[in-house]
Amino acid sequence: MTANTCYNTPGMAALSLAKQTGVVVAEALVLYMLSRLLFAWVLQSVASRNPRLRGGRLVQLLRLPGNLIHELSHAAGYLLFGYTVRRVILCIFDPWGRGSCQPGRPWLPLALPWLATGAAAIAPLLVGSLALRGTAQMLSVELQVAPSAQSSIGGLLVDNIWANVQALDFHIWQTYLFLYLAFSIGSELSPSRADLQRSIPALLGVGAVLIALLLGLMRVAPDVPVHQFVTTHMQTALASLQALLDFGILTTAIAAAVTVIPALLIRAVRR
Repeated sequence: MTANTCYNTPGMAALSLAKQTGVVVAEALVLYMLSRLLFAWVLQSVASRNPRLRGGRLVQLLRLPGNLIHELSHAAGYLLFGYTVRRVILCIFDPWGRGSCQPGRPWLPLALPWLATGAAAIAPLLVGSLALRGTAQMLSVELQVAPSAQSSIGGLLVDNIWANVQALDFHIWQTYLFLYLAFSIGSELSPSRADLQRSIPALLGVGAVLIALLLGLMRVAPDVPVHQFVTTHMQTALASLQALLDFGILTTAIAAAVTVIPALLIRAVRR
């Protein structure tokens, strides 16, 4: 659907935007689950069983690029929503091996702590997806998202993963570097449990605003300028988010496809 779509009734516009929002939310959940698969199952298959080693050097090496993006994403969320950043610690320097981002004082007088915390918590999903797209472009790795996948998460996962894996050129070093970075960044996309808990107030607040906005659109005629303005910009924003999440899902799914079997073998050997 394009931003120039005309609606006969206000309800049609609100319903279309609600469906588009639902797709974005669903894709964010799929990306979250794929990232958790990489981090909690594939990455942990090579983790050291000695807690003092913070997972082991191999785990720290695999995590480092993704953890850098993850923590900088938190920092960007705080900065954009009015707070300074006191400290960013990467996993290799964290005694617990996790990494952290600590906000400082607000630089914006009207900064809302619950909103800034929520934005920082979920920022890795979006910033990480953007980093994955930039990585593919930088290394000249061409991934194709089929047109049909734009409206079907199942199509994105089922129809495109194998075709894109087959299209990768395994005779050049750029492909292996891309897969390493895709795995590292992809495994660090998902917010931690603490991040999710901190994001709940912000997600509820944003959800309430969206519901109120959609209900308001249902009371405004489609030919009113404010209706056209809100509808056009919401469509554009949601379409951009969906395209970004599409790429994040595809890239993370490719990383999972090429690492799940090795992880299975490693886990079988270590038993």
